[in-house]
Amino acid sequence: MPLFDVPGWSVSVPVAESTTASKKRKRSSRESDSPEPIDIQKLIKKTRKADFEGDDASTVSRGAARVKDFGKSLVKKRKDRKHQKNLDALEEKKKSISLPRAMKPSNKGLQMIAQKEREKEQSMTPSSSTSSLAPPPAKRPKRVHEPVDKPLPKLPTIPEDSSTVEAGPSSVGLTALQKGMKRSLDGARFRIINETLYKSDSKQAHEMMRNDPKVYEEYHTGFRHQVQSWPTNPVQHYISTLSTYPAKTVIADLGCGDAAMARSLVPKGFNVLSFDLISDAVFVVEADICEKIPLPGSEPGEGEKSVGLGQVVDVAVCALSLMGTNWTNCIREAWRILKQDGELRIAEVASRFTDVEEFAQLVSSMGFKLKSKNDSNTHFTLFEFKKVPVTGKKETEWVSISTRGKVLKPYPRVKRLLVRTTTMPPVNVLSHPISNAELSKLRKATTTPKEFREAVHNISLILGLEASRNLEGKANANHSIARTYDHISLTSEEETFIDQSPVGPFTGTVVKPRIGLTPILRAGLGMTEAVLKLFPDAPVYHLGLFREKVTLQPVEYYSKLPSSPPIDMVYLLDPLIATGGTACAALSMITDWGMPIDKVKLLCVLASSEGLGHVQAEFPDLEIWVAGVDQTLTAQGLISPGLGDAGDRLFNTVRP
Repeated sequence: MPLFDVPGWSVSVPVAESTTASKKRKRSSRESDSPEPIDIQKLIKKTRKADFEGDDASTVSRGAARVKDFGKSLVKKRKDRKHQKNLDALEEKKKSISLPRAMKPSNKGLQMIAQKEREKEQSMTPSSSTSSLAPPPAKRPKRVHEPVDKPLPKLPTIPEDSSTVEAGPSSVGLTALQKGMKRSLDGARFRIINETLYKSDSKQAHEMMRNDPKVYEEYHTGFRHQVQSWPTNPVQHYISTLSTYPAKTVIADLGCGDAAMARSLVPKGFNVLSFDLISDAVFVVEADICEKIPLPGSEPGEGEKSVGLGQVVDVAVCALSLMGTNWTNCIREAWRILKQDGELRIAEVASRFTDVEEFAQLVSSMGFKLKSKNDSNTHFTLFEFKKVPVTGKKETEWVSISTRGKVLKPYPRVKRLLVRTTTMPPVNVLSHPISNAELSKLRKATTTPKEFREAVHNISLILGLEASRNLEGKANANHSIARTYDHISLTSEEETFIDQSPVGPFTGTVVKPRIGLTPILRAGLGMTEAVLKLFPDAPVYHLGLFREKVTLQPVEYYSKLPSSPPIDMVYLLDPLIATGGTACAALSMITDWGMPIDKVKLLCVLASSEGLGHVQAEFPDLEIWVAGVDQTLTAQGLISPGLGDAGDRLFNTVRP
């Protein structure tokens, strides 16, 4: 019989078994594995009572509160577990961090460890009685080296010899910027050595190379780098020309450099004898070509006319090698070693000649006959001479010939594309009351950096305006006759534009030339912003140059000039011209770039008369604009009274 009825439930009273029939021993409640019995009747009554009271609002709210509290407790427990997990992970990380990090030994370190192990094994072997009696050395605790996850990157090593400019072992490990700066510094070093070689005689140059052979390497490394920018190389021209000569032709390469001619022609069966100030122990023989070339040959006696005796050379080549002040002696030596009717080939920088015809006459007076001259190249002039009999000269006559050697300038500027004028343009000095007042402000030692910058800006603006007076403009195509308004040329061939003013249409003009600004770092930056106001779209090409303190020679360290000039005119900005060396170096870089010197304007705030003379002597077609000129230049190369170091005063870096 059911005890009570519940939908879906049926609970009956179990039939009691006879106690007498069961012989099993009953376990106590403590020994039973089953949980305590549940009073299902009480549970059902409690559930029914809750159902009847479910409509009570207070009961619902209490239930909701209990559920909310229960949820909060669950969330709190979860957060506590997560927090504890994070704390445990942090403790484990601290333990691992506090341990010493293992380092992977390098190859050298592994070799040292192996060497120590071998020494240890040898010391452990009883080689003598003394070693057996000695107490064993105290053992040092071994450090455990755990393998790291990733091997450390190997840094490239930079060798000590970093004199080369080309991308090679010396450039390993350098960034692109560092390589560019290195090339610029090497280029400046080459310019200094080059000028020294041209302004001294061959004996001094030979002694300099002997004392420091690295100078020779630096010079020819810079020379190879400069050759890359030339449209033609005279050495390659001679290699191509002489390759058509019969085999076994004896060629003397005087001032051969790295012996490019011998390296190309010797494998083809030619006999090339290469001479220069330093030997490479392979192709080049050390010799002063202006004193004595170690080859057989003789000159005629005094008053005797002949071609000499004992010569073995068929062709003598002087490719950009007539360098020293005694270069005429090299021509004399070439005559001595050449066979009868032998050829003398000379290639020189076109801008080095003061008079090409006079140079040819001078060489001819030393026993040669001019066969051909090629000056069609914008960079080099090529000569071909033939040896002829000559009457022996006295030493006084040779001295007279040597003095005529000034027909070649002592220091050429390679790749200078000049159109020489008959008269040298004068230096344009401002005579403006505002610029005079601003220049006086710059001279004062009490002028603050802010006032100094403002004064440089104001003077630069006036300089830019004055230097732009003769710029060509574009005018109306309907003009049948060229007209000039305020020094601005209006030509009928140029394009024009028509626009509308508030009253009516007008024909406008624009500046025709594309202007580029080239400030010399860092002082030239003080002038750049002012000139940019006149030409806001002008590109700015920075040049990095500084003057070496001892020799006062310019050193190039940075150049932002592109591969070819995309402009028509350059404004070179340099606040001070003291010795003129820095300005000349910058102008050489610009002309080497391919910009004609008559398309360059030099703008400076203050200059010395000596510095201006130096610049004009090197670049007679240059247009110069300056706000003031001082007559005195100190032994330290400073303008007096001057205005001090413009860069330091502009950027407030004056040392106390």
